[in-house]
Amino acid sequence: RATAAATATTTRAMRASVVSRGGAARRGAVVVSRAGKAPTTVEYQRQQAKMMVKYFKDKQYEEAVEDAQVFGFTPKNEINNGRWTMFGLLVGMLTEIATGVDFPDQINLTLSVLGITDFEP
Repeated sequence: RATAAATATTTRAMRASVVSRGGAARRGAVVVSRAGKAPTTVEYQRQQAKMMVKYFKDKQYEEAVEDAQVFGFTPKNEINNGRWTMFGLLVGMLTEIATGVDFPDQINLTLSVLGITDFEP
């Protein structure tokens, strides 16, 4: 019984300190009391919640800007570049198997047929 009375006295003192600081006088205004520090008020929690909402909105905006980028070294562009490179190497290997002309000679032959260079095969 003595413990219950001490707890009730402590709770009343905490609520009184909140009211004296300009906090809300309604029940549940004091949520948590940290050891040796001022109690956490509902207003403090609201401010922290607003800061979290702002942080996540900014984070979402940054991701949208990054996804909207078309040119440059974006993850989507790099994946497509890698896929086209793998496709080109596959076609080069299949052409080498079919014709017997190795990959560098295929490039030389293509450039000379297009009239870009004068390599002799």
